[in-house]
Amino acid sequence: MACGSDDDGPPLRTLDTAAAPGFTVASDAKSGFALSLPESWRQLPTDLISFDAAAEEVRKQSDKVSVSLTQLKSVVRNGANVVAVDPATGSTANLIVLEADSSLEDLAVNAGLRLRETGATDLNREPATVDGLPAIRQRFRVPFPGDDGNVVLQESQLYVVRRDKAFILTLVGESPELDRIAGSLKLA
Repeated sequence: MACGSDDDGPPLRTLDTAAAPGFTVASDAKSGFALSLPESWRQLPTDLISFDAAAEEVRKQSDKVSVSLTQLKSVVRNGANVVAVDPATGSTANLIVLEADSSLEDLAVNAGLRLRETGATDLNREPATVDGLPAIRQRFRVPFPGDDGNVVLQESQLYVVRRDKAFILTLVGESPELDRIAGSLKLA
């Protein structure tokens, strides 16, 4: 195990970047995460210009991704570290890593307040575990603009605070792979 250099948080752990069969790993050692995504999903770039070009290619291949790609573009604008879409179902996964300026509980409560302000309903918060660490999972429904008016999306967010970072994994849709993606998040 490597030790942290300038911070008093828990020591760094070796980052597990092994992928399960049928999955690929998106990782960032500096941010301290590894996330497995099904090989059938399409990971997209997190800079807007490259995102737009890649999203257009996915849109040409699937009629199920229009709302999903609009949702992911808003996440890319907000600094996502990983964004991916399932062309078969339109489900998405995204991970944002932020500087942690509050406790895990405060992070989840504040996120829940912001979600309600944006119209989220049926908000349910429960304790969870991510890579052996305490986490909080919130499930909710949120309206999102679609081609034919608002579409209500089923969403789930996992919040983890590790060292000086907050990790927020958002899963949207009905894909049976969403729980496996959530369970794959590894932190250094």
